[in-house]
Amino acid sequence: MSPLSYPVDDERMDQINDRFERRLIEETSKLRDDIGDLRGEMREGFASVRGDMARDRFELLKWAFAFWIGQFFATAALITALVRR
Repeated sequence: MSPLSYPVDDERMDQINDRFERRLIEETSKLRDDIGDLRGEMREGFASVRGDMARDRFELLKWAFAFWIGQFFATAALITALVRR
């Protein structure tokens, strides 16, 4: 017994199958286009993040260097004060 309530001949089934395949191809091509667009957007976003990271890395290195210089002078002053006693 067929799950459909009416009989379907082979010609009609071929038409339905062809229509389904065309629709499937259309939808997969739209999906590929959407994925391509998403990849482009992600590439731009990642480039922006890389730029931000490079800038932030420079800022961090600049402040670390300033801290190291300050620590050097503080340690040198402490050693000088201890040696003079």
